[in-house]
Amino acid sequence: MLEIGRDLEISINHHAIKAFLKLCDEARGKGHMTIDLIQSRPFISYWPTLILNRYHEDKNDFLYSFWGSKLSSVYGMDLTGKYILRGEFKETENVFWSAHNDVMTSLNPAYLNTSIHWLDKEHQTFNAIIIPMERNGTITETIAYVAFDK
Repeated sequence: MLEIGRDLEISINHHAIKAFLKLCDEARGKGHMTIDLIQSRPFISYWPTLILNRYHEDKNDFLYSFWGSKLSSVYGMDLTGKYILRGEFKETENVFWSAHNDVMTSLNPAYLNTSIHWLDKEHQTFNAIIIPMERNGTITETIAYVAFDK
């Protein structure tokens, strides 16, 4: 059975997560992250494992508007243009949906930790951070950064 840990110390204190958040803090100042900030040069090295999600109120679901290239290779699929609640992986979809929803409503980050051993890939464990993203003055999206450990 797959277990996804939420807000665990291992994720909160993960060196790559801390470095990403530090860069976000420097880029956004007192505001929220925006698509323009994420598209700036300092974030290029993070793009392969970034996920951008846009909330669609009519579907009450999050659309993957960007799914990094390394994520595509690790998972063996590109989820760009798909919704979180697709019904393919119900066990994980609800956890991911709840985490993104919590971030959008509380504006606080959510940390995730799990092993992707079922994929039989070289990357076994990941830690992730999800933070709110603002577009046109409103929080309607989230950014997730995934850090893999070998």
